[in-house]
Amino acid sequence: MTDLDFKLNKHFYENIDLVKNKTSRYKSRISRSKSFLRDATKFSKTDLQNKLKSLTSNPSPREAVFLLRNLLNSGVWIGQSTLRYLVSMIDFTNKGDLAEMTPSQASILKRVSQGNTIEEFSDEEIFKTIYNEIEYSFYYPDHKPMLEIPRLNCTLVLVPGVFNELFSSAAFERAAIHLQEKYGIEYFTPRVNGFKSCEHNAKLLDRQVKSYVRKHPKQKLWFICYSKGGLDSLHFLKENADFANQHILGISTIASPLLGSDHLNSRMFKVLNSVHNFSDTKIYKALNEKTDVMAKEFQKSISSTFQRPWLRKNHEKLPSKLFYTAIGFESEWYQSHVWMMLAKGFLKSNMKNDGVVDAENSLFPYYFDKGTNLGIIRGHHLVGTRSSYFCQEALLESLIIYLNYKGLVS
Repeated sequence: MTDLDFKLNKHFYENIDLVKNKTSRYKSRISRSKSFLRDATKFSKTDLQNKLKSLTSNPSPREAVFLLRNLLNSGVWIGQSTLRYLVSMIDFTNKGDLAEMTPSQASILKRVSQGNTIEEFSDEEIFKTIYNEIEYSFYYPDHKPMLEIPRLNCTLVLVPGVFNELFSSAAFERAAIHLQEKYGIEYFTPRVNGFKSCEHNAKLLDRQVKSYVRKHPKQKLWFICYSKGGLDSLHFLKENADFANQHILGISTIASPLLGSDHLNSRMFKVLNSVHNFSDTKIYKALNEKTDVMAKEFQKSISSTFQRPWLRKNHEKLPSKLFYTAIGFESEWYQSHVWMMLAKGFLKSNMKNDGVVDAENSLFPYYFDKGTNLGIIRGHHLVGTRSSYFCQEALLESLIIYLNYKGLVS
């Protein structure tokens, strides 16, 4: 056989392998989108049945609103899932394929899997390498990841963010359910009020978290906090340092405005907030007492003019035995949820952002040496919703692997 024959033969089999890989990934995309549609139908049906039952047994405007909310959310979820499924069936491309792994990334994964020390790479580089590997294995199940999920002997505490009441489940609860069903990892979601201040929600957390600990005294807790839930939790930890040092392993914030939001200092919000000049009127007081629709204290809590100095003043008062990690998101307007597209239009920013929170404000500042920033990843501010196509499961699994590697959870 001549050299030309060898080259042609090699080229032929390389093309065969390429077609096989494309076919495998095509099937994986269909399978993933089909499972999303199946879950959307299943959970929407259950939710609507439960809400209809609640409305029938306890007729009230509140229950009717909840039913309408679920009808809207379910319709959007099923509609999006159906569209994704149809698109996946006609999309025979390499979109979403992982780029060739670099020697550095392969080295990181190998040493993490073996528990060996890594000094030449940052925490952000280590975490992102873990995340890329785990995320890819979710999108393409035929890829066997180099890392395994360790056993976790703690309970996850999911603290939701702003206006979580608009959604049918807590942020990242879909991922928590996945961890519970696959690995037996327990979680609970304390109730906070999306319209209230950090101080108010810190008291709600105080009552619910301590109640959980009384019922499960031997169980350690790991706070996973989304958006303003991170601020609420920091306020709770500051007021309960001794309790936290004894019962809480650490806190991981996701898209939390740790340094506050600059948007509330914009001209648009200043005009809207001129309504507070009428705070002494009966109409204002009536609206504010019943619904807190004016959200004055809530706005103060997330404003950068309040949160930046609060963290600077109180960071040394936070519990010393806990770990603190932070992750931010960034996305272009065309990569976002429709609500985030609108948000980017109204809340304009020159900095990288996820539609609501500026990326650099979602990371711990330089002076907070207890904090570990795990970087900015692609995603908009609503990726934690149940209907999001974002791989929440990969994000939480990656956090578990990273924290276990660092010896912070076990």
